[in-house]
Amino acid sequence: MRDTVNMVRQGVPSIGLVHEPFEKLARMQAAQLGMPDAPILIYPQDLPSSDSPELVQQKAQEVAMRVIDIVLSQRKQEGRAR
Repeated sequence: MRDTVNMVRQGVPSIGLVHEPFEKLARMQAAQLGMPDAPILIYPQDLPSSDSPELVQQKAQEVAMRVIDIVLSQRKQEGRAR
């Protein structure tokens, strides 16, 4: 979270990727760093070894699309702030 907060403060679109079990900790750390609304993407902690390669690929693509959406929304907000 420290890296995410530092990059956002420098104007670099960034997002913290966090497994569900660590969501509370990540949000607490972001708040302690002075950015309680830091961009965080929470994703399930699965056992990819039990999933088919196709399902693993699908899950990865879903996370990637969510990252793209969040980063693009940051860029739009940054453009409005100028």
